[in-house]
Amino acid sequence: MAAQDIIGSICLVFLIPDLILAVWAYYDCINRGVADKSALKVALFFLIVWVIPIIGIIIYIAARPKGKLLTCANCKRKVMKKLPKCPHCDAPASAPPPARSIPIPVAQAPPPPPKKEIVCPNCNEKVEEKWKSCPHCGSRLRMEKAIIDEVFLMYRDGRLIKHFTRRIKPDVDQDILSSMLTAVQEFVKDSFRGEGGELDQMKFGRFQVMIGRGRYITIAAVIIGEEVEPFRPQVAKAIDEIEADYEVLLRDWEGEIGELNVLARYIHDLIDGRYA
Repeated sequence: MAAQDIIGSICLVFLIPDLILAVWAYYDCINRGVADKSALKVALFFLIVWVIPIIGIIIYIAARPKGKLLTCANCKRKVMKKLPKCPHCDAPASAPPPARSIPIPVAQAPPPPPKKEIVCPNCNEKVEEKWKSCPHCGSRLRMEKAIIDEVFLMYRDGRLIKHFTRRIKPDVDQDILSSMLTAVQEFVKDSFRGEGGELDQMKFGRFQVMIGRGRYITIAAVIIGEEVEPFRPQVAKAIDEIEADYEVLLRDWEGEIGELNVLARYIHDLIDGRYA
C-alpha cells in the first residue's frame, strides 16, 4: 500500500499540473479561433502540452495565432481581437463603442427689446405709442398718413369737368360731396383772378381740400389725413402736365365735357401717387 501511495502522489505532483496547462492551451486555442479552422490542431496542441508540458507549452506559444485577446461584448469571454466573430457565441467579436450623443443646442429666443419709453413732446408725460393725442395736455402725438381720396377737376371759372374717387363705389354721402363741391366752386369763383400758379387750402368737416389753379383748369384734391403739405407739389405738377399737353384744347374749350375725357389718366396718376 505504501508503494501505491507513493506512485499516486507522484502522479498528482506531475500529471495534474500538466493537465492544467493542457486545458489552458485548449481554451486558448478556442479563444484564438483555431477550433474554427481545425479541430485536429486543437487536439494536437492539447496532447503536446500534456505529454511534454515544458517543451509543449513553448511549441504551442510559438505556433499559436498571434493577437491581443479582448472580452466579447455578448458573452463576456475572451476572444482574439482580429477575429470577425466570437467562437463561443458567434456574435461580433467586439461591439463598437456606443456613439457619443452630442446634445443639440436649443435655440434661445433673443430677449425682447426693452420697451421704449415715449413722452409727450409738449408736457413730457408718459404716453402710449398708439395714442394719437396726449391725455394730459391734449396735444397731437402722431400724424395719420394722408391720401388723396377725391378729386374735383374744374375749369378755371369753377365749372365741374369731372369728379374722381379712389374707391370703386364711393361711400361718402352724396349730399356731403355736393356741399363740398359747392363750397369749392364758390371759393374758386371768389379767388379767380385769371392768372395761374396759386395754391390754396380749405377745410371741410374732417376733410382737407388742397386747391391748385392753373391758367385753364383747377384741381381740388380732397385729402384724408393730417399731413397735406406733400400734396402741394403733386397737384401743381399734374396741372402743369395737363396744360402743357392740352393747352390748345383747354384754351378754346366751350363746355363739351366729352372733349376732356382724355384728362382722366392724369387725375388717376395723381390719386395713385405717381406725381410724388
